[in-house]
Formats: sequence, structure tokens, C-alpha cells
Amino acid sequence: MSDDVEDGTPGASPAGRTARWSTWVAVGSVVVGGVLVVLGLTRPTGYASFGWFAYAPLSDTTFFPVTPYLWVPFTLIGVGALLVGLGAGFLIARRRR
Repeated sequence: MSDDVEDGTPGASPAGRTARWSTWVAVGSVVVGGVLVVLGLTRPTGYASFGWFAYAPLSDTTFFPVTPYLWVPFTLIGVGALLVGLGAGFLIARRRR
């Protein structure tokens, strides 16, 4: 077998193994990025529209249920979109031999 074969055999060239490895990394980044975008879009933000209520005895305080870490959904969407863009760009623009 020659060294130009890229089918995973022991005589395969290192360039073929690198090309397959980088393709899997690109596909993985698209999948992980898509999952992060979906998680970011489904994470609840803002005030709760439902819930239990009770009267606190002799208290003048008011409770406002605000979601802490409001930046998390936006970060998940941003990182996910970045991963999808990088992976898709690599898969579309890579040089074919």
C-alpha cells in the first residue's frame, strides 16, 4: 500500500488522520454549539409568572422572584452560536483534495 491512502490502514498518511480528526472536531463543535443555543433559549429569564403565595406575619417586605444569573442564557446562546459558526465554517471552507 502506498502512503497516500487515507482509509485508516497502518500505511495511511498522517495527513489523512489529521483531516478525519479535524472533521470530527468540527462536527462535534456544531453539535455542542447547537445544544448550548437550545439550552440558552429554553432557560427561563425574568419574573416568574406563576407560583405559591403566602402572607408573612408582621412584615413590611415584598418579595420579587427574579432569576439570578440573568447573564447565563445570553452566554449559552453566544458561545453556542460561536461554536456552530466556527464548526460550520470549517466544514464548508476546508480544502478538498
